[in-house]
Amino acid sequence: MKKQIVNAMLSMAMVGTLAACSQTSLSLINDNDALSEKQMSSQQAVKEVMQRYQQAMRTANIDGIASTLHDDIVTTFQGKLTHRGKAEVVKGYQATFQAMDFSSIEYLIDSLDVDQNLAVVATYHAKGSFVMNKKTNKKVLDHNRELFVLKNEKGQWLISRYMYNQTPEQAK
Repeated sequence: MKKQIVNAMLSMAMVGTLAACSQTSLSLINDNDALSEKQMSSQQAVKEVMQRYQQAMRTANIDGIASTLHDDIVTTFQGKLTHRGKAEVVKGYQATFQAMDFSSIEYLIDSLDVDQNLAVVATYHAKGSFVMNKKTNKKVLDHNRELFVLKNEKGQWLISRYMYNQTPEQAK
């Protein structure tokens, strides 16, 4: 029953986030004046996790990626099977880093919503972003839109759900 409630809450949080995008960069969050000190502190902690994740992606740092993931992480990537659990997800990142170079990526935040122990972050990569295919040494356009759901357990924010798709028509 508890798992069903959490899944329902995550679904509602994702829908709410998709409905409200405010285009801010990873380093800036607008409208902080209306937020409580606790919410601002939580937002800052979530931003720090996202910055660590981004840096780990840029440097293909598996341990850095793993440090941002919840044990029960679920990933849903365009064109790929769903992965469940940290060990399975980390294996996926290992394979991805062998094939692609993400050293130039930048996650820009569309929205960041924090409510007690859940946070939802919608991000995108700017128009013209690319990754490098290591086998062919060719640039591949990277117009990702991502949705991250983070859980706060025992004072630590970790990525619990992550999904992305690529839609060049919506690149900003």
